[in-house]
Amino acid sequence: MRGWKGDAVIVLSSEEKELRYAHRIGLPVVNLGGGSAKSYGVPRVMVNHHKAGRMAADHLLGRGLRHLAFFGWQDLWYSDQRQMGFIGRAREAGVECEVLLRTSRLESNQNWPQRIASLTRWLVSLPRPVGIFAVQDYRAQFLIEACQEAGLRIPADIAVVGMDNNEAVCDHLAPTLSSVSRSSQKVGWEAAALLDRILRGMKLPLEDVLIDPDGVVARQSTAMQYSENPVVQNALDYMRERLREQFNISAVAEHSKASKRTLEMRFRESLGSSPHSFLTKLRVQRAEHLLGLPQKLSIGEIANQCGFGTATTFYAAFRRVTGQSPASFRRQSGRPDRDRVSDPLMWAAARSGPRSMTLLGSGPARKGSRSRP
Repeated sequence: MRGWKGDAVIVLSSEEKELRYAHRIGLPVVNLGGGSAKSYGVPRVMVNHHKAGRMAADHLLGRGLRHLAFFGWQDLWYSDQRQMGFIGRAREAGVECEVLLRTSRLESNQNWPQRIASLTRWLVSLPRPVGIFAVQDYRAQFLIEACQEAGLRIPADIAVVGMDNNEAVCDHLAPTLSSVSRSSQKVGWEAAALLDRILRGMKLPLEDVLIDPDGVVARQSTAMQYSENPVVQNALDYMRERLREQFNISAVAEHSKASKRTLEMRFRESLGSSPHSFLTKLRVQRAEHLLGLPQKLSIGEIANQCGFGTATTFYAAFRRVTGQSPASFRRQSGRPDRDRVSDPLMWAAARSGPRSMTLLGSGPARKGSRSRP
């Protein structure tokens, strides 16, 4: 940076030496790194990692899961925060968590078969069905590969949630990956706004500026509802396997070896919903997936593939469940979602206006690396 005539700097670092240097250079500096509990005098803006963990737990608990697990890093502060939020929310619901923590040093000394073998052993040992929160999307990808190696079904045996909502990862896995979206746009915006306050000589915050995550973007890796009641679980399996078909609740009850009244009571006890309402929501979820595909299926084709029978019935059900029309949903799903942009540095640069600003990091993140805060 010698000779550079800039006004401010945004860094992405968790290294004490780097941050102490940044604190001494005489320019306004904001840090985005979350690998360390301290930012060594440099103001910091980042996602609320603890709340992200709670959101992941809420998502899995809401699917009816009573066994949860966390897969993270052993020596990174943001992983600790996500783990604490996840486990804390699970315990509030009366659910205990299994935990597997790795260090990058250990993995760097292992070949691929060794790394996948130890993870596979852990997965096989877990009670099923189980919901797992992986600390990053790349770690969730590794987890999914290990499940496939072990012959474990996703999401039937294991539901997986990642973190970052990196669409390059989430949308190209099989199954696609549910993930906590990290509010990247707002993180970048607030970082640039904090730099602006520093440049104006305004008072700095004494604590880290924490931005709430957007929430969980649900995809196929958690597209399952679980129940400990065998009657309800049989009914759920029947519904999911036949979403393309038209059938009534009497057929579901017959398959589950229960009367319609018993099925209704068990559903309300287990899921807080009637069988008919739950089936409609499953059909609408499938329709949402089809509406988001690049190939534009007609409304009639989607209605048939989701078991609605007619376009009119489909339209009414879709609006009742989602609050919008299928056409409106399709237009929105085709739009770039700025809140899902994965790099908050770019938003900060856009926010900075005419001032000259440098964006610094501790090096590029590699696939499977632990450097993403």
